[in-house]
Amino acid sequence: MKKLILLGFIVLFIGCPSPSLNTARIEYFNRQDFQRAKAVCLEGIKNDPSNFELFAILGGSEIALGNWQPASDALIKAFEIDSLKMSTWLAKQPNSEQYYYQPFYYAARDLFTKGKYEDALKDLKYAEKINPSDARTYTLRGAIYHQTGEIDKAKEQYTKALKVDPDNPDVHFLIGKSLFESKKYDSSMVYFEEAIKNYITTNELNKKVLFSNLPSPDKELEHEILRLWRDKKNNRKKLDEIVKVKLGHDGGLGAVERALEKFYKSNDGLARSYYLLGMAYYNLRDDSTALKNILTSLTFVPDDLDALFYAGELFLRAKKYQEAIKKFETITKLKEDDIYAWFYLAVCYTQLKKYKKAIDLYEGKVLVLSPKNIEAMTNLAYCYREIGNNKKALEYLTKADKLQKEQQ
Repeated sequence: MKKLILLGFIVLFIGCPSPSLNTARIEYFNRQDFQRAKAVCLEGIKNDPSNFELFAILGGSEIALGNWQPASDALIKAFEIDSLKMSTWLAKQPNSEQYYYQPFYYAARDLFTKGKYEDALKDLKYAEKINPSDARTYTLRGAIYHQTGEIDKAKEQYTKALKVDPDNPDVHFLIGKSLFESKKYDSSMVYFEEAIKNYITTNELNKKVLFSNLPSPDKELEHEILRLWRDKKNNRKKLDEIVKVKLGHDGGLGAVERALEKFYKSNDGLARSYYLLGMAYYNLRDDSTALKNILTSLTFVPDDLDALFYAGELFLRAKKYQEAIKKFETITKLKEDDIYAWFYLAVCYTQLKKYKKAIDLYEGKVLVLSPKNIEAMTNLAYCYREIGNNKKALEYLTKADKLQKEQQ
């Protein structure tokens, strides 16, 4: 009889969770004091390093605190300790697919930007395990394979993403980008156009939410808000003021932050899609259609340096010099040391026979930034000859010829 009682006592003792686990559960599930729950878990893990639930609760706490990589690390450890129990535990959590998917995806995205592709793929494996119906997993995995040159694997992942979410503009854009970079310009256009169609829909919806208190959206105000959002860490106070005063949302930035983030994303997606669609036409020598799409991209992101440059170049090719000048001047205001913008700006003035203006730009900007620029010296020789200064023309021709021989 004594032995049976003793045995029952031992079973009861073993079946009880550790004090740390009990405390973590209370803090995490009931009071949502995530910082304290995290501390309790970390302390408990020191004494009980094989307890999967301590790592699971730690991961959940890190998610709430916005610490994606530590959350991912903790949850992976829980899976490694006991995959079956961890899967069962997750299944019991409310909104587990959405909530516990986050750290794996966002950690993978951060690792991707740092070029740590193997680590990112590991996180994505768990992201897919928790929520296989989220297209972002396959999109990001495809982008990783694209970066590592595994194009077929990338296409396979993009195809999976489209099956899960056929209207996802990001997926269409990434497939188009993959084909574009493989120089399959005709094929890329189909995906860019599909991306544009879907981005337009989401962009209009996002814009309505953000500008709901205005009779009609103001394009300049849109651009100002988007520019500030691009560097939101340093502009939160300014953004908050604009949201309250100009957009009429009393709750300030906090009330519309998610809507603003979505608007920025769809707006940027439209700009990139139109730009690369334009560049596909550019590479296929259809200058007029290329210019049309690149100009459209600038209506969404007016300070995109690449779009401004190619728009300027295409205007220059079409002999629309004043329009080209506007684009190149905008670049020089945004980036004062852009030698190519200064050079083509000077070329425009040369074509307009404003030789003194061109000379000022070649000598005062281009050669200052690039003292051995042969093309600038050759053009200067032409400009000086046109204004009758043959001595200067000969001087620059001699310099250009000498540099040419040195480079051979």
